[in-house]
Amino acid sequence: MNRSIPLFISPVLALALLLAACSGRPEPQISRTEQALQQAKEERAEEFAPQNWGPAEEDYNQAQTMLAQKKWREATALLLKAQAGFQKARDVAKVKRASYIRDVQSTQGAAEDRCKELKEFYKTNLSRIPAAKRKELEDTYKGFDEKLAKVTSQLGQGQYHDAKLLAEATLRELSEAQEELEKLTGKKFHYLAHHK
Repeated sequence: MNRSIPLFISPVLALALLLAACSGRPEPQISRTEQALQQAKEERAEEFAPQNWGPAEEDYNQAQTMLAQKKWREATALLLKAQAGFQKARDVAKVKRASYIRDVQSTQGAAEDRCKELKEFYKTNLSRIPAAKRKELEDTYKGFDEKLAKVTSQLGQGQYHDAKLLAEATLRELSEAQEELEKLTGKKFHYLAHHK
């Protein structure tokens, strides 16, 4: 009879140890989930992958509630779900953000090419332009250079929406400047550059 007691205690002890391991705060999973959250933030997932970010953030917030209530098993399940969601959001945002930046840079490149050729057109036809108008035009072209440099700065600072709006607005203003220059010179401007 005494010999069977250790056999009975051993599985109970193993189960107790297992439950004790599961009953602690899930620090490794919390750390992994927070790392995934941070990576998603770095790729601006909230902006570029809101459909993935939103549910992951909701799971994460629910997990925090479970952690506060010391419901470790429920918290762990939610943290795992949130981690997977943040990873997906990160991957989607990375692709979309890169594509958005390329589009802005493409518009910026077109504007830079147009500005360069417009300046050449201006120099070539300088004799046709009234002297009183020259300073104004030169200031306008200088302004275009400053705006296009600002687009680069905004992209570098992660101000993607502002950079896009500025690049598009500058391209439109360049078209207006071209029309004005054509009227002043009586000559047609031919846009030759092929931007990247």
